[in-house]
Amino acid sequence: MKMSKLPILHLLFALLPAGLSLSCTQCTGLPYYCPESTQLCFLNQTSCMSQSFTVVEDGIITEKTYKGCSQGLRCNQSVYMDMGFKKTYISSYCCETNMCNNATVYARVPVAALFCQRCQGNSSTCATSNLTSVQCAGVQDRCMTVTTTYVNGSSSDVVIKGCGTGNLCGRKLYYNSGGVKVYSEISCCGYNNCNQAVSKVKGNETLNGLQCYGCNETGKGECNTSIVITPCTGSMTSCMDAIGFPRGNALLRGCCSADVCYGLSASMSLQASQKLYCCTGNLCNTGIAASYFPSGSTMARGSVYNVLVTMLVLLEFLWTFL
Repeated sequence: MKMSKLPILHLLFALLPAGLSLSCTQCTGLPYYCPESTQLCFLNQTSCMSQSFTVVEDGIITEKTYKGCSQGLRCNQSVYMDMGFKKTYISSYCCETNMCNNATVYARVPVAALFCQRCQGNSSTCATSNLTSVQCAGVQDRCMTVTTTYVNGSSSDVVIKGCGTGNLCGRKLYYNSGGVKVYSEISCCGYNNCNQAVSKVKGNETLNGLQCYGCNETGKGECNTSIVITPCTGSMTSCMDAIGFPRGNALLRGCCSADVCYGLSASMSLQASQKLYCCTGNLCNTGIAASYFPSGSTMARGSVYNVLVTMLVLLEFLWTFL
């Protein structure tokens, strides 16, 4: 039987003394969710590369990321192609130490001419007649609308419009901490002043059978003394714990949607020093980080996600309803 050359070569490289071959993060996926593995490079591959693609077609934005070993021939370059109906942006980044390409990266998109509608209020005060235009800057490459509905006995909504970046686009961030339910949806578009529309977010209140521990920490020790069993609804199919470091105490617990587990949660405003743990199964969010990884367990997204520093601060609205 004839064996493939590629596995044989990788086996030989694995037998080389440490330091003779580079190891890089490898994945193909979305910039904000690219499941990673380790790739052993060939000897002529002296760099780890992250390459990101952004395509804007008819105002719809598509993004992809590739990470892996590289010969360094296309490092640290940005390419832009405009075909009128479709614009393509490609950027590559390289580094030369083991597993150094594990950061989240996006294609460099020029935004000097982009203007977006801006507003902060609710579905009534952010109507078209009340909007003003703002010029985007830096890495803000699209117009964005964040619409959030809070349910705490009664219901209220919050709307924020302005410039944004692609890591939040299309996200549906739902969570239920036992006392407050939050439904937040983020829409984006890529041409001048395109974010005029406002639509209310309506949560699905149908029980889905999952139960999680829930609490809101407001500085009074609620997550130590007032934990409740929270029934999950709709697309909230995971349990979560927001854990503060270095003390390791639980700050927020409950049910959540899959997008919250990506760590891109504008509606929770977690600090960079905090982490978010997700798990599946009834009452799996015990507040003890080690308990999320028992032997043979199935984890939401399979790992721990560092929660990114959020671009939008909505927490001030949440405290109003606690």
